[in-house]
Amino acid sequence: MLTLIKSIHTAIWILMTSAIFYIGFCVMMMAFGTLFYVALALVGSEILVILVNHWRCPLTGVARRYSDEESPNFDIFLPRTIAQYNKEIFTVILLVILVMYLVQALR
Repeated sequence: MLTLIKSIHTAIWILMTSAIFYIGFCVMMMAFGTLFYVALALVGSEILVILVNHWRCPLTGVARRYSDEESPNFDIFLPRTIAQYNKEIFTVILLVILVMYLVQALR
C-alpha cells in the first residue's frame, strides 16, 4: 500500500511541478491562456490544501499509517533533500515568478 501512496504522491508532485514551471513560462512570455489559468488554479488549490493541513501534504498522514520511517522521502519517490525542502524550494520559485510578473507588468 505504501508503494501505491508513494506513486500517487509522486504523480501529483510531477503534475504540480509542471504547473508551476508552466506558470513561470507563461509569465516570461506574458501569454495567459486557458491552460495558464488551469495551472494557476491547481497551484492555488495545492497551496490552500497545504496551508489548511498545517504546512503538510495530507498524503503524508495517509502514508504514515503504513510506515514508521522518519526520512523526509518515506512517502514519495524523490531524493531525500528535495523531499525535505520541497515546500521551501517551490515557495522561492513561485516568489521569483511573481517578481518576474511584476517587473514585466510594470514596464
